[in-house]
Amino acid sequence: APYVFAYGSDGFVQWSRAGYTDDWTTGDSGAARVTSQKIVNGMPLRSGAGNAPSGLFWSLDSIVRATYVGGGSVFQFDTITSQSSILSGQSVIEYDGLYFWCGVDRFLMFNGVVREVPNQLNLNWFYDNLNYAQRQKVFAFKVPRWGEIWWCYPRGTATECTHAVIFNVREETWYDTELPNSGR
Repeated sequence: APYVFAYGSDGFVQWSRAGYTDDWTTGDSGAARVTSQKIVNGMPLRSGAGNAPSGLFWSLDSIVRATYVGGGSVFQFDTITSQSSILSGQSVIEYDGLYFWCGVDRFLMFNGVVREVPNQLNLNWFYDNLNYAQRQKVFAFKVPRWGEIWWCYPRGTATECTHAVIFNVREETWYDTELPNSGR
């Protein structure tokens, strides 16, 4: 708030006039091409005084930060990394101000910088058995009570999510389960 963002093909981002969710052409509304690839996810980002509102956008190969600057520009966009990937637009999850997601070959996080989340327990088990034809169905959710982030995915030839790989943020460990089991 108070802006609404729209994004999609060819790295195009558009924002509404402040306080008006249906006004995309007047006032401080605007648009920018922030990357050359399709943008598949956008999330609000906490920021300091003078920089709010801010957001992150995941494209197929990069992560772009939007920062409010006011004036004629309204928003400034900077590429955090152009060497990233994302498995599914629904695989991004925010957990206590940190952002986690599945890349095409590893798990990643953003805490001001992008870094890999080490997974020596079931990384290959996940990627070797993921139905890549159904990768857009991979989604994430969190269970703060247990300190967990779950990524549900279609395994083998399944066309719907049948398994989950789980990262325990508190313990910094991984486990997995077949769905719809409780996983405990």
